[in-house]
Amino acid sequence: MQTFKILLLIFILITVPIYSHNIENARILDVNFTHQKLSHQNPWLVGEPFTKKSSAIYLGNGIFFAITQTKQNPSLAEFDSFDFFAPKLNITAYDSETGFTLMKIGEVPKSVLSVSIDEYQVNKTCQKGKTRYVFLPFSKTPIRVFLLDKKETFEPKFVLKNNVLCGIEYSDYLIPTEYIRFFVQSGGVGIPHPGITFDIMLTPSEMEYYSKERENTVLVTESIPGVGPAYNLFPGDLVYEINSVKLGKLDSWDKSDRIYDLVLRNSKDKLRKLGEKIELKFYRNNRSNTVSYDLRKYTTDDFLIPDEAKSRRPLYLIAGGFFFTELTNAYLKEFGEEYRLKSEKKLLYLTEYYQKKVHPVREKIVILSRVFPLEGNLGYHDFSDIVLEKVNGIRITSLSQLKDMIQTDDKGYFAFEFSGGKIAFFSRREIMELEQELQNTYRIGKTQNIQE
Repeated sequence: MQTFKILLLIFILITVPIYSHNIENARILDVNFTHQKLSHQNPWLVGEPFTKKSSAIYLGNGIFFAITQTKQNPSLAEFDSFDFFAPKLNITAYDSETGFTLMKIGEVPKSVLSVSIDEYQVNKTCQKGKTRYVFLPFSKTPIRVFLLDKKETFEPKFVLKNNVLCGIEYSDYLIPTEYIRFFVQSGGVGIPHPGITFDIMLTPSEMEYYSKERENTVLVTESIPGVGPAYNLFPGDLVYEINSVKLGKLDSWDKSDRIYDLVLRNSKDKLRKLGEKIELKFYRNNRSNTVSYDLRKYTTDDFLIPDEAKSRRPLYLIAGGFFFTELTNAYLKEFGEEYRLKSEKKLLYLTEYYQKKVHPVREKIVILSRVFPLEGNLGYHDFSDIVLEKVNGIRITSLSQLKDMIQTDDKGYFAFEFSGGKIAFFSRREIMELEQELQNTYRIGKTQNIQE
């Protein structure tokens, strides 16, 4: 019996460190990120938090780096440990486009080992290979990756050699350390996007139609609002020079990659910083033109119909028991995987057709999502998922504009005109009475979340 107790004690002493998940002598650490679920169809509700485990590395000076979910702003990060006293991490920077995250901690556990991302050490230690610009599934920013022989993992995985970070494996790609170093040194401002998309593989008929005798050009297929020169460069333009380099000097077999290099990298093959000027020379209607613009990170904030609400904070306004919000892709996708079948067809059409529309002012599409059933708005309860077109004869282009009109009303009434010829009419007094009835019935904390 005594022998059994001794063996049991030895087993506990050996196994407890293994299963305690304490951060001991590790260079790759597990971190739990807490995200807050947000609803675009119920933005006044506080969603349930959920946790995503990700790997992190320590870069020294109290700074940690990790990749977590994109477009899901993390609110909390802490080491994955059964230890009640596991220290928490302060999130200092997060890029919603790539999921790159910087964290800091005041006192780093002595057992945590740092990882080097020094350029000289990386070039000396890590192997090189064939590169290509790709769009990773979680990002719309082209990234120049090393190609791997086989798919290694479907979750981002740090690759270390000794104490040097060689990159991040994802699928059959290796994201170079250069991108992590760029993100850290820039303070987490994000990765530059070219601002345009282009096509170099034209059919003979396309060549005849677009370029005719203009050889050594690239056809612009899209200029992204808020990111590229959207108001000066248009689909069908033929770019023939980028940053003083004529495209005729580029080899045809890797022309696409070299074009990305000219836009995103300087003469020393280093990533350009956000805000650097890019100059394009192009033909339009057989006339030469020049345009310049600043490099920016990818965002849909300036889209007529963005992917997400800005900073993932869905705007809403409730007036007369009518719940108004701005149309986004995320709003429709909350109908589920079959949102194309279940969502309102007009909104689906607008989203897919006008999403990247280039417009001279930053307009948004305001919709009436649904009506809270109240005694004072009987007759309108079946109004749902329709576009708010006008109020008192004035066209509505944003939720902020609608809020200002309601607050500064001098007519004493509101005539709401919706798509499909639907109309709703309320006096100012009725609006105020309905707001009180709404609070008494549904007890919604705030009837709007639009900043002044």
